[in-house]
Amino acid sequence: MDLQVLTIAIADDHTLFRKGVLEILKAYKEITVIADASNGAELIEKIEASALPDIIILDLEMPEMDGIVTSRYIISKYPEVKILIVSMYGEESLVEKLLKEGVHGYLLKSAEPEELRDALQTLKGGNCFFSQTIKNFMPY
Repeated sequence: MDLQVLTIAIADDHTLFRKGVLEILKAYKEITVIADASNGAELIEKIEASALPDIIILDLEMPEMDGIVTSRYIISKYPEVKILIVSMYGEESLVEKLLKEGVHGYLLKSAEPEELRDALQTLKGGNCFFSQTIKNFMPY
């Protein structure tokens, strides 16, 4: 796979998880993290003050501004930015709701680092990405 250069921003209120993802992403030379935050409001403030990323990685449940509200805002104001939800929840109804909201991908927190990289590259390439266990119930 030809790896595309891309920029990332991440919001997750679990510091240990967020910092772990940041460390994983540092190992990938094609990826530059331009912002990280503990909630959606903080993330929006950071990216609007500096630069928009190609892809935003969002947790679903965060204080102040959760992943759904943050997704709605980003999609309405910056439709060129791709949204990847990363969550421990994989229920079909939740994923379907997020698809209707316009998110571009959904990755389970139990994923391997290479699956995260694949997800980011897939989104950068203009396609949607869903964890394999979620694909099993997707209509397409």
